[in-house]
Amino acid sequence: MNQTEETPRDFTKGLQAALRQQGLLHGAIKKAGIWRHHQDYDDYLQEAFLAFAQAYVNYPADPDLDECFLGYAYQHIVWRLTDLMRRQHCRQTDPLPDLGNWTHDDGGDREIDLLMTLQELAFDSDSIDQIIIRDHFIKGYSLPVIAYRQQLSTRALRNHRTKLRRQLAKILGYQN
Repeated sequence: MNQTEETPRDFTKGLQAALRQQGLLHGAIKKAGIWRHHQDYDDYLQEAFLAFAQAYVNYPADPDLDECFLGYAYQHIVWRLTDLMRRQHCRQTDPLPDLGNWTHDDGGDREIDLLMTLQELAFDSDSIDQIIIRDHFIKGYSLPVIAYRQQLSTRALRNHRTKLRRQLAKILGYQN
C-alpha cells in the first residue's frame, strides 16, 4: 500500500519531549501557585512530567511540528496541578475521629446517643442540613447522589457538611 500509516505516539516519547521542555514545566508549576520551596514541589514536578507526556500522546496533531502544542501542554499541566491541589485540599479537611470510642453517657448505647445527637442537630438546622444528616450521615449516600436528587450543587452540600461536622465535633467534644 502507498498509504503511510501513523504510528501512535507513545508515552516514552512524551517524557523525552518533557525533558527538553523543563523550563515550560517549571513555569506551569509556578503558574499553578506552587513555589520551589514547597514541601511537595518534587512530587508536583513529577506530575508535570506525566501531564506533559499525556498531553503529547493525546494531542490531535503532531506535537513535534505544531507550534501550538507547547501552549496546549502548558495549560494541560496547569489544570492538572490545580486539580491535584484542589483534591489534596479536600482530603485534608479533618473528618471526625473514630466515633466508636465516643460515649455520651457512661453506660449508654453509643449508636443511639450518636443518632440522638444527629437528630437534635437536624432539628435545629435548615432543610439542606437535614437532608445531609438524613441521607449522607445516616443512610450513607454520597454527596453527588444527594446533589442530583435534590437539584443542588455538590459544592453547597460540601460546605453544609463541613459546617455540620464542625458543629457535631463541638457537641461531641472533639474541638476546643
